[in-house]
This record gives sequence, C-alpha cells and structure tokens, in this order.
Amino acid sequence: MQKILPIMVPLALAVSLPAFAQTRQATGQVLNATDRTPLPGVSVVLKGTTTGTATDADGRFSLPLPADGTPTLVFSFVGFEPYEVRVSDNGTVPTVQLREKTTELNDVVVVGYGSQRKRDITGSVASISAEQVAETPIARADQILQGRVSGVQVTQTNSEPGGNVSIRIRGTNSINTGNEPLFVVDGFPGAGDLNSINPSDIESIEVLKDASATAIYGSRGANGVVLITTKKGKVGKGTINFEAYTGVQIVRHKYELMNAPEFARYLNEVNPPVAPLTAPVYTEEQIAAMGEGTDWQDAILRPARLSNYQLGFNGGTEETRYNLSFNFFDQEGIIINSGFKRGTVRLNLDKKISSKLSFNFSSQVGGTLEQRAFVNSQGGSFGGALLDALRFSPINPVRDENGSFTYSNTPLPYVEDVGNPVAFAEKVKDHRTTARGLLNVAANYELLPGLTLRISGGLDYNNQQTDVFRPSDVFLGRLNGGSASRVQNNRYSWLNENTLTYDKKLNPNNALNVVVGISEQKFYFNQFGASGTNFFTNTLGSDNLSIAANVGTPTSTRNSNALASYFGRVNYRLFEKYLFTVTMRADGSSRFGKNNKWGYFPSAAFAYRLIDEPFMKGLTALSDLKLRLGYGITGNQEIDNYQSLAQYGADAYASGSARLVGLEPLNIGNPNLRWESTAASNVGVDLAFLENRVSITADAYYKKTTDLLLRVATPRTTGYPNILLNAGSVENKGFELAINTNNFDTKAFGWKTNLNFSLNRNKVLDLYSVPELPVGASSSSLFVGAGLGNTSILREGEPIGSFYGYQFDGLWQTTDEIAAAGRTGVRPGDPRYKDQNGDKAITAADRVIIGRAQPDFIYGLTNTFSAGGFTLNVFIQGVQGQDVLNLNRYELESGITTTNKLKTVVNRWTPDNTDTNIPRAGSTIRRSTGIVSDVIEDGSFVRLKTVTLGYTLPKFSTKVRSASVYVTAQNLVTLTKYTGYDPEVNSFGNDNLSLNTDYNAFPSTRSFTAGIKIGF
Repeated sequence: MQKILPIMVPLALAVSLPAFAQTRQATGQVLNATDRTPLPGVSVVLKGTTTGTATDADGRFSLPLPADGTPTLVFSFVGFEPYEVRVSDNGTVPTVQLREKTTELNDVVVVGYGSQRKRDITGSVASISAEQVAETPIARADQILQGRVSGVQVTQTNSEPGGNVSIRIRGTNSINTGNEPLFVVDGFPGAGDLNSINPSDIESIEVLKDASATAIYGSRGANGVVLITTKKGKVGKGTINFEAYTGVQIVRHKYELMNAPEFARYLNEVNPPVAPLTAPVYTEEQIAAMGEGTDWQDAILRPARLSNYQLGFNGGTEETRYNLSFNFFDQEGIIINSGFKRGTVRLNLDKKISSKLSFNFSSQVGGTLEQRAFVNSQGGSFGGALLDALRFSPINPVRDENGSFTYSNTPLPYVEDVGNPVAFAEKVKDHRTTARGLLNVAANYELLPGLTLRISGGLDYNNQQTDVFRPSDVFLGRLNGGSASRVQNNRYSWLNENTLTYDKKLNPNNALNVVVGISEQKFYFNQFGASGTNFFTNTLGSDNLSIAANVGTPTSTRNSNALASYFGRVNYRLFEKYLFTVTMRADGSSRFGKNNKWGYFPSAAFAYRLIDEPFMKGLTALSDLKLRLGYGITGNQEIDNYQSLAQYGADAYASGSARLVGLEPLNIGNPNLRWESTAASNVGVDLAFLENRVSITADAYYKKTTDLLLRVATPRTTGYPNILLNAGSVENKGFELAINTNNFDTKAFGWKTNLNFSLNRNKVLDLYSVPELPVGASSSSLFVGAGLGNTSILREGEPIGSFYGYQFDGLWQTTDEIAAAGRTGVRPGDPRYKDQNGDKAITAADRVIIGRAQPDFIYGLTNTFSAGGFTLNVFIQGVQGQDVLNLNRYELESGITTTNKLKTVVNRWTPDNTDTNIPRAGSTIRRSTGIVSDVIEDGSFVRLKTVTLGYTLPKFSTKVRSASVYVTAQNLVTLTKYTGYDPEVNSFGNDNLSLNTDYNAFPSTRSFTAGIKIGF
C-alpha cells in the first residue's frame, strides 16, 4: 500500500486539476431596461450547452464557466427580447438590461403630461400611429380621426380647400358654448388651428375620451382631448426622407338641373300669356332652337390639381437628436379661382447635456394662403359663384357674341336678376393669408433617481389677414360701385408649465408614478378692419381703400384672457395587475365672474388585469383581459371674453355734417358666472385572443353636463334680450367597440382588419325657465314672412339637433278637397301639411319634430393586405340614422319661381300629372310655411373613403434605404339616398344648434393621387 500511495496521489491530483479549473464563475445582474429595476427569474444559459441558472430576487446570478475562452451567455425572460453577451477573461459580465418585447400591450401611449404603457392605461384612450397617418394623403391633421376612432364623429362641414371640420367626442355636451375637443400639440394646449400643422410631421395622435384621461386638463377637458405628438430625432446614422404625391380632384356629385328648353317651358307656365295683351315668354320655335343650353355647374367646376412635397432629415446621437422637415402642400378648389396652399418648416431638437440634464425643443413656422370661393349661407341677393350657378338661367351663354360676360340674367322681368357665376368666380378676390409660429422649449433635470423636474415655455403666434374685393362690373359689386375690405387678426398665446414627476418601481410588486405641476397661459387677440365702396377704378382692388368714394368706419378691437392651474396625478401599480389613477386639477379663469374664478376637477379610475391571475392561466386562447372603471368631472370655459362683465359698445349717428359717437350698454353682467361641469363615468374592457392576434376594446359611458352656460331670455323691461347664466343640463350616454384582428401573418401574405363602432344618445334634461326653445340658423331670404327661419328646437327630453316644423302630407289635388278641409290661400298642386290639432288651420301649434341630426351610430372598417412588395389599404366609413335639412330645395324646387330649378320639377304637379310630390310651378307655400319635412332627407351613408395600393421597390442602391410608390383614391363610392352634394355637411360650421344644415355648401370631391417615398 505504501508503494502504491506515492503513485496514486499524483494521479489523483492530475485528475482533479481540470475540475478545479472549471470553478471560474460568471456573475452579474439583470435589469429591466425601461425602469432599471431588477428582474428575478431570468434564464441565464451558457450558449451551446444545457448549463444554466436563473436570477434571484435582486436580478443577480452566478454560473460556472469553462476553464478557458470567452464563452457567450444567453439571457431570456417571458415578455422580453432575448439578449446575448460575451464573458470577459476574468468572468466579468457587464450589467444586462433586457428590453420588453415590442407588442401592442407594451406600446407607449402619450397621455396628459407624460406617457404610459398601453397595458397600464386605466382610462379610455385611443391611439393612431404615424403609419396610420401616412396611409392617406390628407390636408388637415384632424381628418385622420374620421371613421378610425370609436366614439369620435368627424364631419367635414365645408369641403372647400382649407375648410374646417367639426369633431364631437362622445356627443354634444353644450348648447351655447364650444363642443370641439382641446388640441394639444407637443404639450402645448389650445393649438386649435390645425390648418397650419403638417400631417406628415405627426408621430402619433392620442384621443383622450373619458374623464379619467381628460381631467388632467380640467376646465378644457369636457369635450375630450386630442394629443398630437410630432416626430423626434432617432439615435443612429442620419436619414433623409422624401415624399411627393400629385393628383386630381373631380366633383363627386352634381345637382341635376333643368336644361334650357325645360326652363323656358317652366317660365311660360309661371308667366302664362294673356291674349292679346301678352305673349309667351318663349315661343316653341325659340325653344326648339335652344339646344341643351349652359350647364352653369360645369362652367364653374373643374378638375382640380393637388400636390404635396415633403423633405425630412432625421438622426442623432445619444446626446443630440434632431428632426428637420420642409413641406409644401398645394390644393386647387374644384370651383375656379379657389384653392389652398401651405408651407411649413419644423425643427425638433433633443439635447442631453449630462446624465441628469436634457433639453427639448419643438418648433414649426409656416403659412397658408386660401383663395376662397364665395359660397355663402345667406342666399338671396348676396348670390355668389355656387348659388348663382344653380339659379342662373341655362338659356343664357357664359359670354356674349363679343366675348364679354353676360353679367345679368335675362329675360327680365321674367327671371330674377342674379349674377353670372363664372364672372363672379373669376373676377372677385377673396384671399385669407395666415402666418403661424408654434414654439415649445423644455428643460428636464433629474433631481433624484426617479424624480424629474420639467420646466417648459411655449408661444403660439397666429397672424391672419382677409382681403376681399368685388369689382363694380360683377353683380354684387354693381350694387354699390365695387366694394373692398381688409381685416387683420392677431392671435397669440404664451404658456409656462412646471412639473415634477416621480416614476419608480419600488419593488417587484409596487410601482408609482406621480405628476404634480403648475401652469399659466394667457391668450391675446386684436383686430383691425377697414372697408370702402364705390370705386372709380377696379385696377387697384383693395390695395388703396382711400380712393373709395364711401369709406367705411374703421373697426378695431383688443381682448385677452388668462388661465392659471394646479394639477396632479397619481398612478399606482400593484402586482402588475391592480392599476389605480387619481387626478386633480384646479383652474382659475379670467372669463368667469368674480365670485367663481376657480373650478376644481377630480377624477379616479381603477383597472384590473384579470389575465394575470393564476386561475386564468388555463385559458390559453385568451391572451389579455383587463377591466376598467372610471369617474371624473371636467369643465368647459369656451365662451367669449368678458361675458361675466357688463359691457359697453360704441354707437354713432349723423347730425347734419357731424358724426356723433356715444356708448351704449350691451349686456347684463353676471358676477356668479362659472364653468360648465361634466360628470362622466366609464366602464370598459380590453380583451385579446390567440396571442394578441384578435384584440377587442369595449366601453360604455354616461355623461351629464350641468351648469350649462346658457343664454336665457329676460323680460323686455330689462332692455336686453337675454343673459348668460349657469342653467340647464344635457346628458350623453353611449357604447363604443373597437376590434383589431391579425387575420394572416406570413411572409407570403398578410391581412389585418380594424373595425370601430359607436353609438351615442343625447338628451336635453333641463332648460331652466322654459321647456323648449326655437333655435337653428337658416337664410332669411328663403322664407316669405318673419319668424320662419328657426330650423330646430331645444326641448326637454329630446336631443340637440331636433328639426322642428310641419309634417308633409302630400299635395292638394282639387278645389273640393281644399274646401272640405276648410283651408284658404292654397291651390291644387300646393303642398299640404298635416293639421296636427284638427283646427282646420296650419299654425305654429301644428309643428312637430320632423327629423334628428344626430346619427343612430357611426362606424369605420379598415382592411390592410400585404403580399410580396404590395400593400393594399381599404377604408370604409359609415354614418347611419342622421337626417339632413336640405335648404337648397327651397330654392331649387319651389322657392323663387323665376330661377332655375331641379330636374325633378319637370315632373311637377299639373292637372294632367297628379301622381307626384313635386308642387306646381310657381307654388310658394313651402317657403311661406317655414321648415317642413319634405326637405328633410335621410343623410345616412356608406363611403368607400380611401383605397391605397402601394409597392415597395426592391433594393437597387446602397445609398437608398427604402423606396416605394403608391396610388390612392378617396371618396371613391358613396352609397346614400341624400340628393344634395354630400350628406356630410353643415353650412353653418361648428354651430351647435344648426347641425346638418345644407345650404349653398361647397361640393365634395373624389380624388386620385399617385406618390413616391424614398429614404436615404
């Protein structure tokens, strides 16, 4: 044994040496890259082997390594991107930071004064990405919301280039104040003029819909909030992106009007000859020689070009990131001599000074030019290019045999003397130019780990000039020897906001985000205007108002208002599945009475990620389930300045050759005036199936707006018609549904679908001192008789936008029928309206609700297909159950009897043609009655809104990063029963009480564009 021992000991040592060599250890720590908190349970495996371990509660690990070499470790964890790192010779492993997988639930969503993961949202928030914005060539940023976000109704109130849209988020809250949402651009609230914002600069749009999401904006959050974030610089090699598209627009639909022979016979019928004193207006020989005559719509409408050019530079380092873009947009209007141009320059710069201090700079400067066609809502002698194109006699040519315009309608006195619409469109100048600058600068400093101070300041400057000239040889100018005016508007505001944000994952089970801040914003407005009439020459236009024989009285005004605020929000996350949000904002506004300067707007919300419960693990098909509940109070301050104060206005009159000026009181002050207040509750659920290939979001809500800023009638003894009070209430309740599906996702073929559906029910609950109020604007020139022009009624228990008038009951057929009904003042062929109370007379007591402007529901459907390098995007938009008041039919069916009429009037009532609903020639009963149901039409529609086919070109150069081409068709097909230009209309803009009224509105278009995108 002693002989063997000296031999065995060296042998054992030799065998054991490799084992001792393998005790080299790799140690380190794994953190979450988002918040730098430890990640327990991360798998750490030696690449190419089965040797591995897992991180402990502090994210730390220790793993034996081979004796030599620099092996690679592989880190993996559910919900995070895998990561590999090479171990150094001494076994040191640098701190590993795992990034969460880019999934929809982990997408970061912008919210007021911060951002959150989508999975952590407790309120109702919808998001639109830059990719969705880029799918459709659009002129305005807010147009992208149309049909793509549940609970949001977007109406193109005016299809004129540069025209406005109306946005309603979850219904109409207010009666006399604004209902548009608050727009926040790069953190600057109140940036509402989106005409000057370049849509190609947008990175994302978030729509905050419920009180939990909007209460952080307090007094301006009642109508919802739209957050627009523009593109920032990205770390990496600098890129250049160029996009250009061009296309053509054509009128989508025209009115079918009488041709020359049809109108001539109509004139003969309304002006019957009395032999032997008078002859027919036109003989049959003259009629036979007329041909079709002039189509005045074709004469003023044209195929119109549109184009867009975008050049962007993006890049930077960890310390400095930049995004610089240039844009020019040019859109001709389909009415000759109309159009819209916009040019913008944007620079966004992010600078990291140190590990604690950084700066953000966001800016845009630009301008717009609108060449506006005169499409007025007044009608009558005001005329204009569009209205007179519908009224002017088709018998007359555009120009006479000498090449001069036929300025007047003929033959007088058988036709109304209206103007030549082509002459009006070509010779009248109506320009509006706007210069806009939007600037926001912020400094961020990390005071302590997780605690950041942000100080920001911003400026929004808007200078607008309107320049109008009507020469003396066009119809409107001829009335006063030519007219000119110039109006200069300056609007600007400055903003200062200071916030403290504490964002910390306290431990694996608790996370806290707290934001507190103060804000101050002031708005200024000043205006100057001058005008003149009776010019001895048309050469100078409006460039020298001093040559007018009659110089108008100059006007000027200046006003301002201020808003001071304190706000705070707490987001608390427990066990990654219990989510709490509490918000509070206090706003002080100069607009309100001295007794109510401050308003307070709290909210609270809770969300429960039920999918993360252990008992849900067996439901493998279900990949997400979150329940949401929220309640809050928001406000509305959108009234004119100084409404709480007694105001005075200047008045002047002539006394001989002297002009005497004095002051007169304008209103009754109200020192108790305060905010409208909207209390809203929301219940929602977020569902996902099949590894998030199908996701569903559903919300039900109830909103009640009280303390309405309502104009209430006052006794005549006060000397004033009304006073602005806090009185009355309105409710909205509804349901929203959004479904996103990834139907196919392979290299060969992809197909995604997005569907949204919304319904809202609106009701007036209380009108203070009266049960109902007549409201709604119309043209006073349409109706024979005073007091007939109100189109709608506000009635307790009914929705805003209830059309109110007389129920059509066919046509009177015989004199015996008229006598039996006890009616006078009507003839066979006149419209008959229902005698609701049976008193054998049509009076105001027979008016009923004859239609509703607010739809039953709205929806949008988008399908995106991809195959090879091709992508096809198809977007369908729908509105169901809305009514439209077609005031054009007062003019074009049975209004002024001496202007051109719709083609339907060819089928008018005559003793030999009684099976019709078109009144007899010359009937004015409809006009003298007022608002009637036979001009209320079903405005429901389904529209193939956008079809885009794109192709990504194969790589053809090392200098070209990407290249694609595309073609787009917009408003391709519209299925509707509405007979006007378009069922999506409101001639009175954003007037809350004149919804869906169509009178002399700019026609809608169908457009076709082709474009190219190149990235370097």
